[in-house]
Amino acid sequence: MKTNDVLHGFRVEYSQELPEISATLWRMKYEKNGADLIWLDRSDDNKTFAIAFKTIPSDDTGVFHILEHSVLNGSRKYPVKEPFVELIKGSMATFLNAFTFPDKTMYPVSSRNPQDFLNLIDVYMDAVLHPLSISDPHAFRQEGWHYELESPEDALRCNGVVYNEMKGAFASPDSVLAYEMNRLLFPDNCYGFESGGHPDHITELTYERYLDGHHRFYHPSNSRIILDGTMDIDAVLKKIGSFLEDYDRLDVDSDIEDQKPVAPEEKIAYYEIGPDENEKNKAILASGWVFGRYSDIEKNLAFSAIDRLLTGSNEAPLSKALLDAGLCEDVYFQRMDGIQQIYAYLVIRNADPARKDEIWQLVDSVVRDLCEKGLDRKLLHSAVSRMEFAMREKDYGGLPKGLAFAMSSLGSWLYGGDPASDLQSEGLFRSLRKKIDDGWFDGFLRSVMLECNHRAKVCLLPSKTLGEEKRAAEEKRLAGIKAGLSEAEIKKIISDFAELRRRQEAQDTPEQLEMLPKLSVSDIPAKAPITPQNVLNVGGVRVINQPLATQGITYLNLYFSVADIGKEELSKLSFFASLLGQAATEHFSAVELQSELQDKLGRFSVGTDSYADVRKPESVTPYITVRVSLLDSSKPDAVRLIAEILNRTDFSDSNFIYNILRQNRIALEESISMSGDFYALMRTSAQSTAKGAVGEALHGITHLRWLQKTDSEFENIKEKLCSEFESLKKLFSKERLTVGITGEPDEGFIADVIGVLGTEPMSEKAVYTANPAVREGFVIPAEIGFAARSANLASFGREYTGSARVAAQLLTYDYLWNEVRVKGGAYGTNMSARAGGEIGFTSYRDPSPARSLGIFKNAGQVLRDFNAGGGSIDKYIISTVAAIEPVMTPRSEGDRAIENLFSGRSAEDIQRERTEILGATLAQLEAFGSLLDSVNENGGICVIGSKAAVDACADMLEKTENVSM
Repeated sequence: MKTNDVLHGFRVEYSQELPEISATLWRMKYEKNGADLIWLDRSDDNKTFAIAFKTIPSDDTGVFHILEHSVLNGSRKYPVKEPFVELIKGSMATFLNAFTFPDKTMYPVSSRNPQDFLNLIDVYMDAVLHPLSISDPHAFRQEGWHYELESPEDALRCNGVVYNEMKGAFASPDSVLAYEMNRLLFPDNCYGFESGGHPDHITELTYERYLDGHHRFYHPSNSRIILDGTMDIDAVLKKIGSFLEDYDRLDVDSDIEDQKPVAPEEKIAYYEIGPDENEKNKAILASGWVFGRYSDIEKNLAFSAIDRLLTGSNEAPLSKALLDAGLCEDVYFQRMDGIQQIYAYLVIRNADPARKDEIWQLVDSVVRDLCEKGLDRKLLHSAVSRMEFAMREKDYGGLPKGLAFAMSSLGSWLYGGDPASDLQSEGLFRSLRKKIDDGWFDGFLRSVMLECNHRAKVCLLPSKTLGEEKRAAEEKRLAGIKAGLSEAEIKKIISDFAELRRRQEAQDTPEQLEMLPKLSVSDIPAKAPITPQNVLNVGGVRVINQPLATQGITYLNLYFSVADIGKEELSKLSFFASLLGQAATEHFSAVELQSELQDKLGRFSVGTDSYADVRKPESVTPYITVRVSLLDSSKPDAVRLIAEILNRTDFSDSNFIYNILRQNRIALEESISMSGDFYALMRTSAQSTAKGAVGEALHGITHLRWLQKTDSEFENIKEKLCSEFESLKKLFSKERLTVGITGEPDEGFIADVIGVLGTEPMSEKAVYTANPAVREGFVIPAEIGFAARSANLASFGREYTGSARVAAQLLTYDYLWNEVRVKGGAYGTNMSARAGGEIGFTSYRDPSPARSLGIFKNAGQVLRDFNAGGGSIDKYIISTVAAIEPVMTPRSEGDRAIENLFSGRSAEDIQRERTEILGATLAQLEAFGSLLDSVNENGGICVIGSKAAVDACADMLEKTENVSM
């Protein structure tokens, strides 16, 4: 392939070497309509495809978010209810989703299997260009919003997946803050609107405006297509071209006019808190600045470095000044890039609104003083070093690299820039280092925070009554709408809702399903991939090594068993671990320590984990885990810093500890409101097994209660607490240690690390047991909820087999998806089956957790009925294998391999599970159904949600309390 070649309608415009990602970028244009395509040709068997459209919102109705959901609900070529879900059921996809951004909508997929990859492209291209939703409003109503009325006497209700998703999103004060800041900074262009949709305005969207959104923006001339990885490019271009060939060039008006500088008055807005929460000092203040455009990549990175310097720790100058003055509980920056105009805002959390002027005067004074005296160049160099390490590592967690590269390319390409500009960074870091030495950062900080003429301020005030006022206003609005309807209009709403239910309950015919491309079980390798793992002995310590290719990075994990710590002490231990690497040490202040860590290491964190043999959940062992990422050249520094932090952390500064305590409490309270399904399932698991109880004490609501209680008593117990933390340093003993190392197993380096540790022996092991069984509800300030039911198979004398995962896949994407998400309007739902025997059901951002708990109860009967119907489970087998083989980085692969070892899962066990999955039968699934009956009858229940949502579950709950105290 060379420049000016034409392949299936695509003309090759140029190629460009990108050595930093080991790729050749090929750029092509579809000649007939101008569809723009890049292929990052690099060695990666996980192939990625994405098509993105520049979508420009003009209001808060969330039209592009609703389009993102609904175009995947059937298309011209694949007229089934939900091709997206059918693909999840039967594909080897390693990623399958869609995203709505402030100015674009993106549809990415990835797979290691070449045929599966072509199948995914085929379904997605047909979905975005030929969706059934533009000729049939069914998907618009289901995914967006609709009225519900079953009889003329009923109260009118409003429901919809996106509607409930965004209710959940706006339960977070951070979302409210971002919304208000965007409105102030961008009053005249698209960034002033909520592209996801604001709950108060989603119901203003008409089907006609929905159609107009698709017609205007979902056209090849407005598309960017990204390919990444090793692929048969001829076959892929042929597939994509077959969808583009019917479209002529269209002049799509998708330019975004830059927002001219504005400086509006401060906006006062409100966020919801619980009715029993104290409103005192709960204001959230923010000041924001637009400081560049998409092409100002260097400025964007520079501000990230300044963020780390000013607020990267509680001892950073801006954070310290505000915290020491007692003016707030937390300080941090939010930065928004990946859009045409980049901006940032400073958030000052839990403040007294009467002291606003004092707060902003102090911020101004600190920043002005730093600019005049000059920013600490060593700290800036350290911040740049940490960012450079992250760029080199390219660890995107569970996100495929190809998708991360696709998102990066759009950061410039979407606005007429070079798609490669955000994929190359080496020169940028050289330039930034020179600018540090030249004093450029001082002027840059001044220009942004002191002299910027495009700025805004927001003050969020807490309200105990806001939630109830919004619910009452919604009821009044709906009652008013119903009162104004004629008899004929009421009959039409009843009829439309009945038709929606009929469509939701209807099944695709075998003939329709047969239209979808599919793999067969025979396409799936019978052998499970096993991470290579060696067990060594260095200085009497067990060392577990995964000899993976890591691009010269070593991933070191130190697991210190704390199995002699009682369950009642684990929450304190979890907080103790969070202080390490943040607090000052004997030789470093907190700021100096952060500088050293950023300069010398790629990653340093301390946390807590727990593992148990999958066959013996009562055998749980909790650990303090130290995780370090480093280059070979940094090994001496790693040894030095590990010794400094583990042996010489200073716990004498009670004020420092108190600030961290309050910040952890705030973060956990908000996390529970945003991810209640995770915490509800953790809570029920704690009542099934000792392993669950230990994990919940370390990370769940039990840990939150410890933080809240300690916060309220801190003044009286601070000296005792600091003394206890000092004594806990003895836990860092080689007698407790297991070492995990991914990469080259440098035994000399490992011996040096072990050599800095103590030799304190362990005490007698604690006995851990499950928590008492209590069906619980927790009230959060939100309009939605989360539900969980779970139990462990060991409770019923049964063991886990791979067929349980197949049953979970079937129930999640058939029964639960249709009942809880499609009909119930919840944003998400899931059934999980884990190798340790834990079986769980959850719902996410759910308008009716009580209804969902009832749906969960029927899962066993659904499996029996499925078997009676004689359906095939092949597609569920295929997607189950895909689900247990995600794309992993070397770091995450190493972590999972060690988890398997700690959990007693041998290579033979992993292979046995795969064999059981591939050989799962309908009879096995039917037999599993009776176990699910027992899970739902005898397992734990936890509901987290609004007071109304929790009250609706009252007959199923024994105890209810507020999350916040």
